[in-house]
Amino acid sequence: MTPRLTLTLCLALTLTLAACGGDATTDTPTTPTTTAAKVLLDKDLDGAVSVLDAKGMQEGDEVVVYGRIADMPTEYVAFRVTDDELDYCGRGTDCEGNCKTPWDYCCIQKETVAAASMPVEMRDADGNPVKRAGADLRLLDLVAMKGTIGKTESGGPMLIVTGGLYKRERPVVKEHVVFPE
Repeated sequence: MTPRLTLTLCLALTLTLAACGGDATTDTPTTPTTTAAKVLLDKDLDGAVSVLDAKGMQEGDEVVVYGRIADMPTEYVAFRVTDDELDYCGRGTDCEGNCKTPWDYCCIQKETVAAASMPVEMRDADGNPVKRAGADLRLLDLVAMKGTIGKTESGGPMLIVTGGLYKRERPVVKEHVVFPE
């Protein structure tokens, strides 16, 4: 064998052995990750206020809020919640029943939806975002959440959930509605 071929084989063997062996702790997170399945509640929360009422509260106020999940863009339990009095598309008299994406409230003016919505972020006891893994949450689910009013980067109110989340209802929607995964 040529020295170059020998060097290449030795390097390949070394990399293969390193990949198979190695220190097991390098692939394992050093801190456990909290998932939503561990912080979802088995019973409803008493004294919940609407999203509109919660938006009028002060930063730092403890509160229980209920509303519908309207947007869930991340792998974490972070979403926008909309006041349940607002009719999503296909529910109520203001909206058409043939909307394929009722969670976007496309039948209602965007300003009205924005005024009746607020961002939500679930955090664990250490203040870290909670992964959505294992949570049976879907757009339009009616949820009750316990937490503290915080502020977004732009200064608007948001709910920081630290006391848990309870799924109150999964709405029935028309057959043509397909929820994103």
